[in-house]
This record gives sequence, structure tokens and C-alpha cells, in this order.
Amino acid sequence: MDQQKFRQVIGGIAAACAIDHAALDRELCAIEAAGDRQRLYDIMALLISRIGDGAEKGRLADALIGCRPDDEALYLALAHRLAYAGMGVLERDPAIPRQGIDLLGRALDRAAPSPLRPQIHANLSFLLNEAGRPDLAEAHGRAAAGCPNAIFHLWLGEALFRQGKYASDGLCVIDLSSLSFRRAAQAVAKADAAPPFVPAGRHVVLVSVDGAYFKRYAAAQILNLHALGSAVAVHYHIVNGDAEVAQLIERLRGIVGAMPVTFSHERWALRGEAIDKPYYASSRFLIAAEAMLLHKADVIVCDADVLFREKPEDIVRLAGAADVAHTDYRGEPLCSRYNASFVYFRHSRSGYLTLLMIADFLRTNFARCYIWMIDQVALFACVERAAQLLGSEMTHAAWPDSVLPPRAPDALPLVLTGALAGKHGNSPYSAKRDEILRAYGL
Repeated sequence: MDQQKFRQVIGGIAAACAIDHAALDRELCAIEAAGDRQRLYDIMALLISRIGDGAEKGRLADALIGCRPDDEALYLALAHRLAYAGMGVLERDPAIPRQGIDLLGRALDRAAPSPLRPQIHANLSFLLNEAGRPDLAEAHGRAAAGCPNAIFHLWLGEALFRQGKYASDGLCVIDLSSLSFRRAAQAVAKADAAPPFVPAGRHVVLVSVDGAYFKRYAAAQILNLHALGSAVAVHYHIVNGDAEVAQLIERLRGIVGAMPVTFSHERWALRGEAIDKPYYASSRFLIAAEAMLLHKADVIVCDADVLFREKPEDIVRLAGAADVAHTDYRGEPLCSRYNASFVYFRHSRSGYLTLLMIADFLRTNFARCYIWMIDQVALFACVERAAQLLGSEMTHAAWPDSVLPPRAPDALPLVLTGALAGKHGNSPYSAKRDEILRAYGL
């Protein structure tokens, strides 16, 4: 590393961040002398990212690169702090992904190839999707093959979806082939053959869990609905329940009396968390279309770690006349834009078709691979594709922030979820759960 340039960058960072120059110089030089380059890059990138003056931030990032322009790790560290490539970004200034694309593009042009190169391509795939260039995102997604972090398949899958490339892909583990016109037409034909969809004002809340999740979260959810006096039917699809699950079900039935709570059970051969968890989360969508016909009701798909501040049948009135209502976390990638914590499907041809397509999408993918968040990939892709196919017949709407906001709001939302607020610790969800369980002596 060019020591003179390096010390100048340290001085610039100290001045811009109002940090003691001598102390920062000693600490960073000691880390550099010890050979811990990754820690050095991470600290300096973090400090640069905290500089408020955009021009000075860019100048110091460029100056730091000038100290070691051939090291891919340095570009990645800067891009990670200045233009993070991953879930949770939400809608942000378009200049941010452009900056990341520029930084990582320079890494490809100037740095020596290293084992980090697939990660650079993966991050570029994410940022180019965000920037509205799925064609280039696809190219970098393919170049990311071999990246230890398999999440790049989500970015590549999004790039293919955005371009309408639905054929099974030899590289991408996400299989979009069920979205092809031929396959979708089969789902349309099945929807057309269903009994007439007559509005009845009924609702069924549909949840899927493994035995452990049922024991941990279902009691609070069922008792929450009971305390609210909700008229919804509730159905739990339980994968790998055990004797303790059966005992808890009987205890809950004794408390809620005539409340319409039903259960279905499935045995699943355990294959490891990387496979089991995506299946547990997705199995509710595999039976949702059937549940809609069985109950002749609107379907509310939700997580087990969800509690309600108002009756869910009242909350979904905010969907208006929409066939599907969901979150819309703009700026998020395909796998997290439509959160599956609380989704509404109207008892209609469009709502039923969307559920059929989601189930077909998931079964198609499970025949090939299991990847975390595949249920939310299916939700987004199939809602969007169904809307394309049905045109003006189908409407889908985003929940207002009063239902399930992307970030903690000033006022509590109508739906409290452990997925966003935290299942454990001190959160609105955990406080509400503890309050409910105490009230019922559990």
C-alpha cells in the first residue's frame, strides 16, 4: 500500500468525521501493519460512509482506492457501505446503486481477479436490477456462478423475471417455467372450471408451521383472535406435529370453545434446515386454493408469529375491491417486496387463479431446489403474472402503512409481526404476545 497516500486518506477521514487525527492514524496504521487488510478496509469504508458531504465522501473513497487499486476486497468493502446490495434497502436515492455499480465496475476493470470476483458479480446483479437494467443484471448474475453465497440466484431469478424469460434456466435454481403462457393457461382453465365465486363475507386465516413453531407462537395467535371476538375461521397446517402439539390443541379448544379452528397434519422427512424451513413457510400456499373453495371464503395467509390489534376481517376491508392485497416495500428485491406475513386473497376468480399459480410455482421449484424466501418470490411473481394475464379483470393493492409498514412507525400498526419487529426481546409483538398469554394463564 502506498503509505503516503494512505496517511493522507486517514487525515482526510479524521477531518471530515471530526475524529482525533493522531489516535486514528495510530489505530489504522497498527491494523495495516498487522496485515489485517479486511478489518482495515471495513473500518475505513464505514468511516467514509458516515461523512455527510457527498463530494468529500466520493473524493476520499477514490483516494483510498488509489492506495491499493488492485485489491478487489477494498472495492467490495466500500460498495458494501456506500451502496449495500441486499434486502432491507427499500426505496433509496437512485444515485446510490449507480455509485455501487461504478465502484464494482472499476474493480472488474482495475483489480486483480481473486476469489471475491463472483461476489462482485452477485452484488452488481442486485444493483443493476435496482437500477432498472435486468439485462445487465442477468449477465452479472450468470458471472456470479460459484459464489459461496447462493443468494445470487435470487438476483439472477429477478433479472430473468423482469425480462419475461420464463424458460427453465440451466444456471438459476429459481424455475420460472410455471409462468409461461402454456402453463399459466392451464391454471386459468382450472379457475374457469371452479364453482361460481359468490361473495359471502366469510374469511379464513391460513397458517403453516412445523411442530416447534406451533408450540411457540400459535397459542398467542389463536387466543388473540378469540379475545378480539373475530368471526374468521382459522386453519393451521402443521408439519411434523407431536404429542405436545396435540395436547396444546386440546387445551386451546377448551379455552376458545366454538371458535372455528381447524387443523391439518403432514409428515415430512427432515432434510436439514436449509430445505425444511422453506417448505414449512411455503406449505400454506400449497393448500390455499383448496382452502378458498372448501370454506367458500376470502383467504388471509399469514405467519404464525403475527398478532392483530383489530379483527383481521376488519383490517382486510382496507383492501377495498382488490382481488389480492399485500405489502409493497418499494425498492426491495423480488424476494422481499411482497412480504408473506399478511396477504389477502379475495374469493374471486382472480384471487383463486393467483393461489393456483403460486402453488404451481412452488411445486415446480421444489422439484428442483429449496431456497429461503421462495414463498415470497412465488407471491410477487405470481401476483404480477396473474395481473398481466387477466388485465383489467384483476386488481391488486398495497396495504397502507397502518397495516404492515416496512419500518417501525410512530404509531403501532394493525398487524404486529415477529418477522419485522423481533420475536424475542422487547418488541411490540413480544409485548402483545406476553400480555395475551398472561391473560389466559399460559
